[in-house]
Amino acid sequence: MDQFIEETLAALRAMDNVTLRLRTMGAGVYDHGYALGYERLSDHTPGAAGPRHRLWRVRAAQIITATGAIERPLSFAGNDIPGVMLASAVRDYVVNYGVSVGDRTVVVTNNDNAYLTAIALKHAGLDVPVILDARVLPEDRGLVEQAKALGIRVMMGHAISSVKGGKRVTGVSICSQAGEGAVLEEIACDAVAMSGGWSPVVHLWSHCGGKLRWDTTHACFSPDVDNPPKGVDGMGFVTPAGAASGMFALDDVLHDAFAAAEGVVTCLDMKLPKDVASPVAERREESPMAPVWMMPQGASAKLREKAWLDYQNDVKVSDVRLAAQEGFVSVEHAKRYTTLGMATDQGKLSNINGLAVLAGAMDKDIPSVGTTTFRPPYHPISLASIAGEAKDHVFQPIRRTPLQDWHDANGAEYEPVGQWRRPYAFKRGAETTHDAVMREVKNTREKLGLLDASTLGKLIVKGPDAGKFLDMMYTNMMSTLKPGKCRYGLMCNENGFLIDDGVVARIDEDTWLCHTTTGGAETIHAHMEEWLQTEWWDWQVYVANVTEQYAQVAVVGPNARKALEKLGGMDVSKEALGFMEWVDGTLGGFNVRVYRISFSGELSYEIAVDASHGRAFWDALMAVGADLGAMPYGTECLHILRAEKGFIMIGDETDGTVIPQDLGLGWAISKKKEDYLGKRAQERSHMTDPNRWKLVGLETVDGSTLPDGAYAVAEGTNTNGQRNTEGRVTSTYHSPTLGKGIAMGLVLNGPDRMGEVLTFPGTDGKDYKARIVNPVFYDVDGEKQNV
Repeated sequence: MDQFIEETLAALRAMDNVTLRLRTMGAGVYDHGYALGYERLSDHTPGAAGPRHRLWRVRAAQIITATGAIERPLSFAGNDIPGVMLASAVRDYVVNYGVSVGDRTVVVTNNDNAYLTAIALKHAGLDVPVILDARVLPEDRGLVEQAKALGIRVMMGHAISSVKGGKRVTGVSICSQAGEGAVLEEIACDAVAMSGGWSPVVHLWSHCGGKLRWDTTHACFSPDVDNPPKGVDGMGFVTPAGAASGMFALDDVLHDAFAAAEGVVTCLDMKLPKDVASPVAERREESPMAPVWMMPQGASAKLREKAWLDYQNDVKVSDVRLAAQEGFVSVEHAKRYTTLGMATDQGKLSNINGLAVLAGAMDKDIPSVGTTTFRPPYHPISLASIAGEAKDHVFQPIRRTPLQDWHDANGAEYEPVGQWRRPYAFKRGAETTHDAVMREVKNTREKLGLLDASTLGKLIVKGPDAGKFLDMMYTNMMSTLKPGKCRYGLMCNENGFLIDDGVVARIDEDTWLCHTTTGGAETIHAHMEEWLQTEWWDWQVYVANVTEQYAQVAVVGPNARKALEKLGGMDVSKEALGFMEWVDGTLGGFNVRVYRISFSGELSYEIAVDASHGRAFWDALMAVGADLGAMPYGTECLHILRAEKGFIMIGDETDGTVIPQDLGLGWAISKKKEDYLGKRAQERSHMTDPNRWKLVGLETVDGSTLPDGAYAVAEGTNTNGQRNTEGRVTSTYHSPTLGKGIAMGLVLNGPDRMGEVLTFPGTDGKDYKARIVNPVFYDVDGEKQNV
């Protein structure tokens, strides 16, 4: 069959310069398929003297080959015992691999196909004591006659009452198919080959949206060719062929497949070569199959409780009947009640049998019950293919900034921040990490520091309703921000808790760029989209995450302006570019956007450049800054700089229970807006409780550094006998600028207790004494950042 398809396609490729594309459908053990693209786009003449060509676009028109069917099991008590197998599988082992699954195999069936297995086993020298055929045929003919000629005993109208054995088959009890399971005879065996008929593999057809029809002759659902999957043009684009369309005789399969291929050729306005004809196979005389869904027909409740339908999900005949009894009469409800046909099986083995049992319990026919929804993939896939390389050091994808190679080459020591690896510090020679951080802080305060800020989230929010949308997203007003200006904003969830912060820049009348925390870009983007799609779906707003499209460099320190002036190209003076303003321009030949913002308290610019130019721009900054003391700094230096200025850090000063009012950020909450996300939540009694812990600065009495996360103890104990607490450390560092330990923390009534000394027990057994102070330790008036 494969050779026929290949020859047909080869003939098509040779015709009229048409290019066709072939792809494998990957449908599994029992079926595979081909995709043949066809759809004329236009005719064109490439040259005056050249031939006339047709231009085609590939479409998904599947031709599924003759092996698109799967054998069904039979339901009888004990059909899950190891050694009970599909007859076709037993035959494959013997014929294809020379492997015997048992020395003595009982064959049980409702169709002729299983006789092929019995005959193959007999020819291989194995014992087949009996074939149990649920049918009662009027005469012996075809395969039945051949089996008897080989000395195989055939018992018509009989079935398996139950399989004997535990961890392996040891025998079967035989009964009448028309009875209730009374044992007529027991036969010793070590394998059972069963066949309940065949079903077309309709999963690929159904995945595309095709409808099914009930085939009474073969007792199965097959593709309804009058209701194929349709594309946007309303035309069908999938063609089932062979067994996949419900043809099970080889001659019928070949003719059907040929007709399907010929139909595709016709769609191409072509004809097959005259010497190409449909393959022909010898027709084998077969008796009709009998729809048998339970053995025996009147099986008792005890037998039904041992008869399995879905081997993967452990669903029995009795489970489906119970579902109907409990009122789960919809096939989809019954599926979920019993788990029949769920998970990777998707009803391959069990679906028809399960539907038949459900129909029988409701006294309906199978077509009226319908089928469940088949979900991709058709073939089970391994966990490794889903997880990929999510293990060990690449458990999470590692994201790289455009400057990563430079960091690698210059002693960067990294820390994970979201999926990024940000430089924690740049060590030189034999210095420790602590020494490197101290050096970077001093240099940035005194000369010039450069920070790779590319990881900060950058979301473009655009549209006629973008302003009012951002007013709902942030606690302060963003719609009143003028183009060319920046504003610091806080973002809360609907429960009122602070989830992110950042600088928002207005680009033009209907465009804003929102900076988020490094770990917050995807989360905040999803947060915005959720509200847009579920609450304000009629607002005209578009949000795009452009974080990785730009490299961003913070140029920080007293020499920052001098460095940019040496690059040249634009005026970066205080008069031309004031604090919390931005401007587009050129620096050193690079197209840039310069934000005059500061997270350090120093004169600072954050400069965005196309990601592809990020490394070159960084190199240019390092070159012009060489005689100005330019030095890269990492995230720990960044944290110390911001803590010295009393700037909060999301994830340090916040933990999911903190509101802006706790952090002294009431000034960033608009008094003009009627609403924003979290506003009503922040008005609840426990949110306005005057006894909430609030942000303060903490200074150790002896100049040491407070332990991170330490709690301040209060008088007395709680009901568990633990010491009461009245505050905790949120950020703590040694400040080389101030020559002492500094910290920020949340303390009960903290702003009203300035000067008080608190006790913080450490895990080292020591008690640390710290005084409550202003959280702004450095340049309280902000003179340095405004120079």
